[in-house]
Amino acid sequence: MQEKEWHEFRQRERNTTKTAGRPGHWPVAIIALIFLLPFIIAPAAATDPTVIITGYEVTPAVLLPGDMGTITLTIKNTAETASEKENSGIVTGGAFASTKSTDINVFIENVHMEENGIEVLTEDLDRLGELGPGQSVPVTFVIRAPAKSGIYFPEAWIDVKDGRSTRYPVTVNVNTDISTQKKPALFVTQQLPDRVAPGEDCTVDILVKNTGLTRASDISMVVNSTTKSLVLTSTSRYYIEHLDPGEYSSIALHVATDKNTPVGIDPVTLTITYRNPDGTAERQTETVGIPVKGRADIAVSSVTTDPVRPVPGSAFTLIIRVENTGTDQATSVRATLDSPFTGTKTAFIGSIDKDSDAPAIFYLQATKDGPVPANLTISYNDDFGAHMVSEQVTVMTSPASGMLPAALAVLLICIIAGAAYWYLRIRPGKDHA
Repeated sequence: MQEKEWHEFRQRERNTTKTAGRPGHWPVAIIALIFLLPFIIAPAAATDPTVIITGYEVTPAVLLPGDMGTITLTIKNTAETASEKENSGIVTGGAFASTKSTDINVFIENVHMEENGIEVLTEDLDRLGELGPGQSVPVTFVIRAPAKSGIYFPEAWIDVKDGRSTRYPVTVNVNTDISTQKKPALFVTQQLPDRVAPGEDCTVDILVKNTGLTRASDISMVVNSTTKSLVLTSTSRYYIEHLDPGEYSSIALHVATDKNTPVGIDPVTLTITYRNPDGTAERQTETVGIPVKGRADIAVSSVTTDPVRPVPGSAFTLIIRVENTGTDQATSVRATLDSPFTGTKTAFIGSIDKDSDAPAIFYLQATKDGPVPANLTISYNDDFGAHMVSEQVTVMTSPASGMLPAALAVLLICIIAGAAYWYLRIRPGKDHA
């Protein structure tokens, strides 16, 4: 029985081999395949669309037990991976003739916040909608902190249609003092002069101190004046290799001004860069305000009299012009005259702007002729305080025109009378009767 079955199996195998080897079957199949190949379209290959959470914000950053707050998630479509490709055409050298790649939207079905110790007051967001390639959307949940302090990790669950779900833990601080990354902190103090007059130089002392918790390295400071007429006479670049916590370095800036430097607070900018222990760079900007205040400069510009040469015993007007050649206004200007003349000895001028002048007028009476010296004292105020200057002036007087001194006139009269008496009465040869 077994031998008969064996022979039947061998016979069927030989018949199958003969049928498969008949000519004409394989060429027909190959021709049909070649005919249909240009119309073959490869099935669409699409990766699963998904989303990611690019960031979150907890407000306030530290909650007190029982306080309410918010968690805001930023959900973004992973456009570079959520796409589909369509291949078609004849395969040549292992590649399709045409390939079409299309980004696809992501449909967000549900956004859920798993509490994990935090009370979530906002319901799940169902069927949030489609999110296009590269697009992002913020989602906010209202939460309440538990009664116990600590660090809690609620978890955001995001489910998308026909794609992969996303799980993302969020850190919530409830009344816990977590030490942040220790960093350096540079604190800049400055010592300025009380005031600087245009045209004067000054020195500004800068103190850079590390008030942070770690070393600040590769510290550089660039000084730049924003006022053209205020320039640095020292270098504008400074370098400090490092400052450990509590260490400081002092820098002296030498600044020059000119007559055109504007009055007021003229800024000088300090740009400071340094590196943290992890190599990251930090940058900060400080401003130094140079207090520029004007200074008045008072002097006598001219002295005139009316009349030009007063006569002793007559009244005249003395006009002294006072000019301000400084860089700011002079106020409360007063002139006082010390001289042998009688009359007004004080003149109040008021204020004199820079590059201007004003008259000090005295009404006097001449007492003698010739050059008469007088001392003029001028007091005034400016931004630097009260000042006083003194100058010597000379007033020229002359005798009255056509008049002789009384004594000389009497003497002449006496001489003439004596001569007449002698001539008429006493001269020799005269008959005296």
